Amino acid sequence: MFKHQATAQVGDVIRSYDFRGQDYHIEGVVTAKGMIQHPTHGFDMYAGYTIEITKDTLGSGSRVGDVGYVPFEVDFMEYDTRVELVKERLTA
Repeated sequence: MFKHQATAQVGDVIRSYDFRGQDYHIEGVVTAKGMIQHPTHGFDMYAGYTIEITKDTLGSGSRVGDVGYVPFEVDFMEYDTRVELVKERLTA
């Protein structure tokens, strides 16, 4: 299992930090989890979360409304709090 694979489920809200030690992050609702496919060519790239971005603290916040991809694990910059659960989905 990857480091952050069990952090959230579809419908939960997560926060994903861009860089360790800096408060640049995206936040959004998880719309899917599993293999992320290349948006044009369709081949598998990595395992992770697909989110609808609702908050972006980097620069102008230009990623709000976009689809974001958050890897379950990143070898070169992994740390315990890189991906955080913000809010669990509401269940009936």
